[in-house]
Amino acid sequence: MEDSVGISYYEILEVSPRASPEIIQTTYDLLIKKYSPETARGEQILEAGKVLLNEKAKKEYDNKRNNLEGKVVGQYKIIELIAEGGHAATYKGENLMLGEPVCIKHPHEYSPMDEKILIEEAKAIWDLRHYSIPTMRDIVRLDDGSPMLVMSYIPGLTLEKIVKEVGSLEPEHVAWIAERCLNALMYLHFNGVVHGDVKPQNIIVQPKTHSIVLVDYGLSLIRPDAKTNAKGYTKYFSSPEQIRGETPLPESDFYGLGMTMVYLLGGEIDKKRVPANTSEALQGLIKTFIRRDPLARPKWPVFDKNGKQVDGEDLCDTIQKIRVKDFGQRRSGLKQIPGLE
Repeated sequence: MEDSVGISYYEILEVSPRASPEIIQTTYDLLIKKYSPETARGEQILEAGKVLLNEKAKKEYDNKRNNLEGKVVGQYKIIELIAEGGHAATYKGENLMLGEPVCIKHPHEYSPMDEKILIEEAKAIWDLRHYSIPTMRDIVRLDDGSPMLVMSYIPGLTLEKIVKEVGSLEPEHVAWIAERCLNALMYLHFNGVVHGDVKPQNIIVQPKTHSIVLVDYGLSLIRPDAKTNAKGYTKYFSSPEQIRGETPLPESDFYGLGMTMVYLLGGEIDKKRVPANTSEALQGLIKTFIRRDPLARPKWPVFDKNGKQVDGEDLCDTIQKIRVKDFGQRRSGLKQIPGLE
């Protein structure tokens, strides 16, 4: 949101939107002494002070300023808010030239760190093309200089919303969802990307076609090494090494998937407890995913120079074998999730 002359109140007072009330007050006092209220600059400072120094008015101003609904940026119209995360808000938008839907991500507050996070997210999947990964379309700047990511719009419900709507899922549904997640992770890891935030909120499901899309790459890293620290974590779903701030590994994503499976089955995520009625084979896979030591978790196949596999396993094949053993078939037959319309 802008004031009557087209610049934000924060710019007028020369403070960050993250500034404390004490900093805003001190800066206001200094500026109002420097510029006479009779001048145009002084009037701007008075106007900004009336809003930013009043808690209720500041909150209303910030809400309007941060909400992009209805705005047009370049060839994109921002239609409605979809979700809000720790660093950014996600909107449904439209490409005005094509009339096609897009997903738009914009930071809550514009800062060098927020910009760095969004640019790194764009880089993580910029050249990747996979049916379970959103396509990065564009990155543009708003008038205030803040970046906006434009991605393919993915219709469907997150796993979190599905569980809230219908309760825990049958093991067969959990198995096909996990297999599709593993397929996406295999592609990401092969291309050097660690997702870093695999959880029910970041997996969108299209139940009728049994498709999933792994979204939100804000915590992703490209080819992390021993000097790379985790960007953040989500309680219960992030691995112990991420919580300690250490280097996320592909095996860290397996931990997030394992905990997501516990959640979907109705297990106790705070105790990492898989429901007792889950098959021994599926329980066993989940328990290997959520081992505390990342080196004790499964890993993708490793081959020597002659093409002979010397370590690891094809986890997509592993879970397919579990599906045959537990449910008598490798395919789900598009069996619908009970309770979903």
